Amino acid sequence: MATTIYYLGFIIAFLFIFFSLDDLFWDACYYFSRRKRAGNHLQMKDLDTVPRRLLAVLIPAWNEAEVIGPMVENLFCSINYPSSLFHIFIGVYPNDSATLREVQILEERYPNVHGVVNPQPGPTSKAQNLNQVLKFILRFENQKRLRFACFLIHDAEDIIHPTSFKLANYLTFQHEVVQLPVFPLQHYPTWRTFFKFITSSTYADEFAENHYRGLLAREASGAFVPSAGTGFIISHSVLDKMGSQDIFEEDSITEDYKLSFRLGELGIPTRFFLEGVERVLDNGKVTTEYIATREIFPNTLREAVKQKSRWIYGISFQSFSFREVIKDKNFPPIFKYSLYRDWKAKYANLLSIPGYAVFAYFILSLFYVLPPVYPVRSLSWWLSVVLTFLMVERQVMRGIALKQVYGWRSAIAGCLIPPLLPLRAVWGNIINFLATVSAWRICFFGFPKNRPRWQKTKHSYLPPEVLLRYQRKLGDLALEKQIVAPSVLAELLREAKEKGEKIGEVLIREGAISQEELNSILAEVLKSGYIELDNHSVRITEIAPEGLEKFKKYCVMPVAITKHSVILAAGAPLPLEAQQEIKESLGGRNLSVVLSSPSLIAQALQSLEEPDSLPQFPRLGEKLLDRGLINEEQLVEALRAQKFYPKPLGEILVEMGLVRPEDLED
Repeated sequence: MATTIYYLGFIIAFLFIFFSLDDLFWDACYYFSRRKRAGNHLQMKDLDTVPRRLLAVLIPAWNEAEVIGPMVENLFCSINYPSSLFHIFIGVYPNDSATLREVQILEERYPNVHGVVNPQPGPTSKAQNLNQVLKFILRFENQKRLRFACFLIHDAEDIIHPTSFKLANYLTFQHEVVQLPVFPLQHYPTWRTFFKFITSSTYADEFAENHYRGLLAREASGAFVPSAGTGFIISHSVLDKMGSQDIFEEDSITEDYKLSFRLGELGIPTRFFLEGVERVLDNGKVTTEYIATREIFPNTLREAVKQKSRWIYGISFQSFSFREVIKDKNFPPIFKYSLYRDWKAKYANLLSIPGYAVFAYFILSLFYVLPPVYPVRSLSWWLSVVLTFLMVERQVMRGIALKQVYGWRSAIAGCLIPPLLPLRAVWGNIINFLATVSAWRICFFGFPKNRPRWQKTKHSYLPPEVLLRYQRKLGDLALEKQIVAPSVLAELLREAKEKGEKIGEVLIREGAISQEELNSILAEVLKSGYIELDNHSVRITEIAPEGLEKFKKYCVMPVAITKHSVILAAGAPLPLEAQQEIKESLGGRNLSVVLSSPSLIAQALQSLEEPDSLPQFPRLGEKLLDRGLINEEQLVEALRAQKFYPKPLGEILVEMGLVRPEDLED
């Protein structure tokens, strides 16, 4: 019996070590990438130095009636990107009446939300749903004469970071495919919800380790970076290169991973970016919040096993043949090695539970008299020592990742040893073990009859009061634009709270920011737009004398005027009464108010006294407004971009995807 246990333990320990040793290599790659990235992070203020282009958001939905509405509502409330510069396309099925009804409500409320009804009843595969949405978008482009810069793929339960659209727009100027991190939301347990907590927390443990450490190591070493399915960004140039073929393989149940693999074959790598923004919490503490997609993951054993079995089967069994990858000379060695890490999961996950048994037996043998399976300093003994070291090292690295993403509290909860093994790690490995067994069963016997191809789990969403935490405040944007230092902002926030003042007033009084800087931030908070008034004026021949008087009274300056609308630049937010008074003096034209520098507005108002210096013919932006090719917000964004992009307005509008070159020929 002892001999059998010896050889069994020896084999398990050897295989466990064999599959785990490469983790040390990736840890080294991670530390290399960390040193390489030190002082080389993106500056958030640079995100505003490029034109904000037209973006398309793809959301496949099947039985998502409970979450799709709150998800889209939260996106519009929190996203720090002009609403006229993105469109949301939701793929729904004709036989999913509840979700279809929710999407129709969203379409009525938001003109840039579009429901894409699948020609087939659901559920099909998620890949088929996304392909149909993409086909609809391409037809939409031709019909509206637009061109989207990139496509952002999200799930119906996602909480999208407010800065992610700006980051996606900026990155796709240099990269064709980008993956942003995904970090599951964590709930701290009560005794009644303890096991639900640790089930959902295993996702936080694994994603923190993978998206904080693993993908950074892959990125730094030039290895294969897989898509996570959500927070995935594809440039329009990728669709142009792939032509008429479907982007996603409809037979794949992990279509995201398969797509990134196909793109890697074509020499289009997926780039991973982990960037953070500083925030000052209510208690005055400065923290770093990563620009990542967040969502609630399954909290029951059955749902977790179901979801992970799909991932394991789709990645390790279905996405590629490792034998063919090894023979393919087009793949560099590091690319093949990273694929090996994904492929080995179908074997390595089966060793976790037996590995714990070997480890526990070894530890107990140090304190109790047991059959001499591990004689001191024998080969089996040294293997067990190495096994112990690797397990402890994994927990240390996981703890570092958890601390960076979620804080010390989560790191302690995830890596505490009660009394032999970290409970969450053990539970996570049990889930992975069961999911791998399920994946092998699917491999041998296929999916059960009548089982839908879209293997989805039930989703939930955060309540509105919690979602408020993700919305950007004035101080958040001041930090993002690097206008004020975090320590200064924290001190001024405490002062504003004690005196019951607005933080903007305190920032101005203390000289922390200028009025122009405050207005540029307020414009984003109020979603009103900001514009520099250099070289902008209006034809006074189109305006009645009483209109000119109102401009001077309220210190506003027209930026553009058409038959039906006027864009006004104001030095401060205009009260509704003032807006109504100005509107009446302009013959009832619709007003679109943007913020600007008060000093520049005063200078521009002086030009109204010099009619000969003002343009007497409609300008390009006004012509496009009259023809309905762009709207006021889009024109303001194009004029804003001219500050950083010294190009003609027409070229900027084409680059933004709002018009086509032939539209400018008139």
